[in-house]
Amino acid sequence: MPYLPVMSAYESGLDRASIWRQPSVSPVLSLPVRMKADVSSTGAGICIAMVDSDFVQHPDLMLPENRILKYYDAVDDIEHDLPGMTATPRHWHGTMTACTAAGNGHLSQGKFRSLAPDASLVLIRTMDETGHITTDVIVRALQWIADKAETYDIRVVNMSVYADELDHSIDHPVNRHVEELVAEGIVVVAAAGNNPYAPIRPPAAAPGALTIGGLNDKNTLRTDDGELYHSTFGITDKGIQKPELIAPAIWLPGPILPDTTVHREAAALCALDAMDDDMLLACAPRLLPYTKIPVAVWTSRDVMTIRQRIAERLHSELIATPFYKMVDGTSFAAPIVTSVVAQMLSIDPSLRPGDVKDILASTAALLPDQPTIRQGYGVLQQAEALRAVRSRD
Repeated sequence: MPYLPVMSAYESGLDRASIWRQPSVSPVLSLPVRMKADVSSTGAGICIAMVDSDFVQHPDLMLPENRILKYYDAVDDIEHDLPGMTATPRHWHGTMTACTAAGNGHLSQGKFRSLAPDASLVLIRTMDETGHITTDVIVRALQWIADKAETYDIRVVNMSVYADELDHSIDHPVNRHVEELVAEGIVVVAAAGNNPYAPIRPPAAAPGALTIGGLNDKNTLRTDDGELYHSTFGITDKGIQKPELIAPAIWLPGPILPDTTVHREAAALCALDAMDDDMLLACAPRLLPYTKIPVAVWTSRDVMTIRQRIAERLHSELIATPFYKMVDGTSFAAPIVTSVVAQMLSIDPSLRPGDVKDILASTAALLPDQPTIRQGYGVLQQAEALRAVRSRD
């Protein structure tokens, strides 16, 4: 076969700026990298119960091997082997938190994996068709976990949902069921909430829950410029300070659900963003209709305007790849801690909820010059926590 010389960009006459331009997608650090994490423990052998809005089958949980053991619809009180495959608005939140806790980053070739990519899952829907999550449904979810804990060997529960009431007492059914699970040896991790002016609600108010607030690590590897996220905090009526810990809660990689309009727009924008000017003008009329960029822009043939609008859209939607975008909230800080708990339990299955809380508290690092009432024991220190587990007698 004859040798075919490759023509350089300069020889081809293509615009240099269009070839070497900086991509407009949002750069986001993976969790293992940003946390300088010890990834030797992968959560293998540990089952996490995710109590959330709803879920769909996602490649980061299903491939190359399915790690979803059961799906329970607490709204309709029905068990299924797996959640559905079609996403509606209620499916977003739960699928994102589940991937944050136990996703293996399949759609990113492992880059955007969780800290417990080998953990198994049971997924529990709590949001109804109108977008509401009621106390009765949360209670039903927790009761199902109690009934099925031995069947699926559930060791940790993640709750990024809240009851309507502001009751801090053990008489509140959500708090009571959380305490019962903890008494049975199950670690319950609860998101604190995202409003510093609101009171703590169940299940975050439960004394036995490990309540997680938020850290803004600014999506960098620096450890000296972290700030508090706008988390809910306070002291419960029982005199218990919440949250106990804070963990990254913003600029986090979350999955874009495949085969949705958001996925199609992200795919179109990312593809166009990577093209040189000639390719962009040729493909814009075919791909930009899948985006929310006005028709007048993608038919204008104005390269600079088209690129500017693509960049603006990628930035406003915080898109990192066609399959991932940045998300924020203590709803995602909690499953990060849940994944660390799964790592700890995988190393030492004999750990009780009190042991887990003590280890995480003793290894946490306080943010300097920030009130302790807003951060509890401080920032999660994952590697130190795992080191402490391994050093136990």
